[in-house]
Amino acid sequence: MTRRRTLLQAGAALWLADAAQAQTGAADPAASAPASATLSSSLPPEPPPAGPPLPVVVPPLHEHRLANGMSVVIAPRRGLPLLSASVMVRAGGVADPRGQAGLADLCAELLTKGVTRNGREVPAPELAREAEALGGALGSGGGWRSSSVGMTVVTRNAEPMLALLADVVQRPTLAQAELERSRTQAADALRVAMQSPGGVAGRVARRLHWGASPYGAVVTAGSLSRIRRADVQRFHAAHFRPSDALLVLCGDIDADAGLALAQRHFGGWRAVSGATHGDRKS
Repeated sequence: MTRRRTLLQAGAALWLADAAQAQTGAADPAASAPASATLSSSLPPEPPPAGPPLPVVVPPLHEHRLANGMSVVIAPRRGLPLLSASVMVRAGGVADPRGQAGLADLCAELLTKGVTRNGREVPAPELAREAEALGGALGSGGGWRSSSVGMTVVTRNAEPMLALLADVVQRPTLAQAELERSRTQAADALRVAMQSPGGVAGRVARRLHWGASPYGAVVTAGSLSRIRRADVQRFHAAHFRPSDALLVLCGDIDADAGLALAQRHFGGWRAVSGATHGDRKS
């Protein structure tokens, strides 16, 4: 108690001293000057001049087309022993059939959730372990006009990385269990988004502006529930084809080595027989 009383008395004394100093110094114009004025008086009258513009160095792009129609772009960038690979397909939300908004996104999500390799199904956890063993992580996603899958590894792992990407793009399992899991996650994300007034307003505004066009379609719980595994399989067969695909290699690789990699892993890709580009249902 004695120590606490002493601390309280010391604190009160300091407060009284500060208050007295503030009252006596109020008449002094220098003491009452705002801190911002003092700070501004110490600054130089003009800001320092901007430095010279830095040159933008864009790596040279080497463009090729494989015999099956797949486009390949190689951007050598030496300096770090890393290589990034991305496969983009011209198939996104605008290709969703009417009443099934979200189909392209689900298809892109399922690319990395299992593949069929040598007659055996390789599940998502095993694919993730393979990517991790290479020092990278598989990523996939969809947009309005494209879907993509990509990965970055050290240069020495370029060969197995391209083999893994080829499996993911060309031979995804599109399993029912993974579809249900992805559908549930998409529905949960939708419920969260609907709690935001801005998110709701944006969806309504897009629908009012674009109407019944593909750009006006919004993902709903109903549209997600109408998507079946057969729909995802048809979407993949119709849109994931070499003539609509682009492989981009950027990093520690030269044009000849990149083209050889692309030819080995994607040169044998063929479109599914009988698959056609599906128009939106009326």
